[in-house]
Amino acid sequence: MAQAVAHRTIAPLTRGGYISQIAIVFVAYCVAGKLGQAAANIRSSNLGPVWPAYGIALAAILLLGHRAWVGVFAGAFLIALSSPVTVVTALGQAAGATLAALTGAFLLRRLAKFDRSLSRLRDALWLLVIGALGSAVVSASIGVSFLYASNAHPYSGLAHAWLIYWLGDAMGVLLVTPLVLTFPALLRIRDRDRLMEFVTLLLLVTVACVIVFGDLPQITHEVHVLSLIALPFVMWAAIRFGVSGAALSILVVATIATVETALGLGPFVVNGPFTNAVLLDVFFGVLSITGLALAVLCTEREQAQRERERMVRKQAAIEAFLQNQRVLQESEQRLRLAAEAGKMYAYEWDVATDLVVRSGGVATVLGLTNEASGQTRQQLLARVHPDDRTLFNTSVADLTPQNPDTRISYRLLRPDGPVVWLERTAHAFFDEHGKMTRMIGMVADITERKLAEEVRLRHAAIVESSSDAIVSKNWDGVITSWNAGAQRIFGYTEAEAVGQPITILIPPELLADESTVMQRLKAGERIEHYETIRLTKGGKRVDVSLTISPIKDSTGRIVGFSKIARDITERRMAEEAMVDMSRKLVEVQEEERTRIARDLHDDINQRLALLAVEIETLKDDIPDSVDETARRLSNVQDGIVEVSTGVQSISHQLHSPQLEYLGVAAAMRIFCREYSARQTVEIDFTSDDSLPIASPEVSLGLFRIMQEALSNAVKHSRGRKFQVRLGCLANQLHLSVSDHGTGFDTKAAMNKGGLGLISMRERVRLMNGTMTIESKLMGGTTIHVRVPVSAEQASTRAVG
Repeated sequence: MAQAVAHRTIAPLTRGGYISQIAIVFVAYCVAGKLGQAAANIRSSNLGPVWPAYGIALAAILLLGHRAWVGVFAGAFLIALSSPVTVVTALGQAAGATLAALTGAFLLRRLAKFDRSLSRLRDALWLLVIGALGSAVVSASIGVSFLYASNAHPYSGLAHAWLIYWLGDAMGVLLVTPLVLTFPALLRIRDRDRLMEFVTLLLLVTVACVIVFGDLPQITHEVHVLSLIALPFVMWAAIRFGVSGAALSILVVATIATVETALGLGPFVVNGPFTNAVLLDVFFGVLSITGLALAVLCTEREQAQRERERMVRKQAAIEAFLQNQRVLQESEQRLRLAAEAGKMYAYEWDVATDLVVRSGGVATVLGLTNEASGQTRQQLLARVHPDDRTLFNTSVADLTPQNPDTRISYRLLRPDGPVVWLERTAHAFFDEHGKMTRMIGMVADITERKLAEEVRLRHAAIVESSSDAIVSKNWDGVITSWNAGAQRIFGYTEAEAVGQPITILIPPELLADESTVMQRLKAGERIEHYETIRLTKGGKRVDVSLTISPIKDSTGRIVGFSKIARDITERRMAEEAMVDMSRKLVEVQEEERTRIARDLHDDINQRLALLAVEIETLKDDIPDSVDETARRLSNVQDGIVEVSTGVQSISHQLHSPQLEYLGVAAAMRIFCREYSARQTVEIDFTSDDSLPIASPEVSLGLFRIMQEALSNAVKHSRGRKFQVRLGCLANQLHLSVSDHGTGFDTKAAMNKGGLGLISMRERVRLMNGTMTIESKLMGGTTIHVRVPVSAEQASTRAVG
């Protein structure tokens, strides 16, 4: 509360209100200034030991805000000008007082979080340190500088003049500011006795000060030593009337002491002007600090006492409420026990004999046949569940004459085997020495209730821990329960969802389908694996699989419906991705078949046809020359070799025999050499001197990835030089395929999902490896594939 008061803002004013406030500040400053100048006998030039006007300035800015500076400056200038100083000096003194007050108020608000009510000791200390002693440094420094600049030399020395200026402004704050800030508290005194006490206090302190400081002729002996007689009155005011009473009493003492000193009377006229002024300020400081500190401490104590009384009243109200609740609960318990008459019994325990006497219901509850009476409490304790025996004993040991009632729940082992839950409510009786003599009570079988609670708790735990949305709705389709899974899937909190119609989750175009589903449910049908679409709080569409069941009451009537919703969005996306993958694989298969057919038809078939024509020509026209015959047969042989090479190339693309017999490194080297010859490009293949002997699956996977990467690079990079490297580091095979071509946007390519990249990524996934692509436009592309190999494989090396 105090901090809130310290930070409250100044409300905006109309022009008329602002002018009125400035006028009030101006008049108050002028009156205080004239009172400060009235004691001319103890002043030097334009300085005196007390300057109450500065206390008005600081209080005005604390109360009205920085807008009050106009009134402060105008009043300070007019009062300074009325003393024998130049206009420039008056302006300087006015500026110093205004700046000091603004600085002090700013630091009190921002640094000290000052509370204008002065209800805390820290506020009084900050007012002393910052408001009085601190801010007065500014006014004293500026004011004395202008006085000496205008050849005015009060108190015959710069240091003396500055000290009196500083003390005067500081005393003005201590004497006037607290009274101005807390004066409304005096106006709230309505009690006649307190008002008469306060008036009496002021009269007594006035009389005492006049006697001590007035040097009355009726008093023949000097009483200056009694100058601190005012302190008890100040303490009286502080204790009884708080800060405002103490501040007013201190101001009365300061006024009388200043006037009498100015008249040449009292204990502060025996030394020189400077010493008298300093001693007078010290006297005022002692009174102010003592009175204000005591007043604040009393205020804090009263506030603490009021807070304690409020807390006591609140605690009493809470205890009364809890007592009423206990009474209601006990009444409810008795009614419940009466309803369970078939599963309860009464008992009485004699403490001295340890004998327990029970009513007839004990046979039903405990399964006893001939032990209704005559059994001791120790015998009963032997059948109490081991985990509950401490509670069973403690519930009795803790009973006192002030707290004679107990109620506990515990488990007991029946003679016929099962464990039952019992609830015991008992009242103990004590003798005049406080010793327990007997106990009477009721014991009820609450096994069914406990089991039902356990089932309910388990069910609640399952519902809340489920990742599926579990929602219930009533007959009208209004949501009645909402679990954490529903919040995760649909975005609504339980507070937002419960009470809302279930239609908030249904897209408008599916409302007709929901109506049909509701009709089936109201007919008693249970719906399983119903896949549909639902809406989240943000409007996002979610694919869900629903299982909906009717909820029936004890009579079999349908009162609502339970719904389990599973988010199948990812499954749908995966299914769509698999369909798309299958379609692309079929397309690639058809493209590969078309390519092979085209190669066989356009290349191999044409060459075979040419060879057939050449052989037919040779058969029909056998050359006469042996050399000619040999030449033509050589041409046929070359053609057959070319056809064989072409068939071998197609075969290698489908399956490389070198991979099986020579290893992955050799197979890659041969493929790169043949592929570069066919495509008329330059492929630089390098590999480590020795590589792990990888499994056939890993070897084939890396070989196919290299084929696909080179094929893509030759087709799309527009480059003519390529690098392929195969190495091993830290039990990982590392394949890299690089080009210096145009590059591409890797993120867009991966999102687009080209089949080449998809097939490479899928092969890498099957090998538990990783694939990264580094590419930038016009900066080339490098594909890195890393595949782990076992420690045994890594230790077995093959020459690359």
